[in-house]
Amino acid sequence: MRRWDLDTSAAHLRDAKDDLQIAWQQTEQLWQDAVSQNFCESELEPIGPAIKLTIDAVARMQQLLNQMQRDCEQ
Repeated sequence: MRRWDLDTSAAHLRDAKDDLQIAWQQTEQLWQDAVSQNFCESELEPIGPAIKLTIDAVARMQQLLNQMQRDCEQ
């Protein structure tokens, strides 16, 4: 195992996002009013792009850490 394993953390974040989407799809079948629409637009929809940016940043950080480890081993 690598000393810095950010890939696992990113995978957990992706899994949590998937779980949230599934839970919302189930909830949405029962909760269909203006409040649910507002909740979806104001709370849930902004999460997707934020998670993507975070996962991309984590991947870049993992690449940097891997390079740093390789450089230190030389």
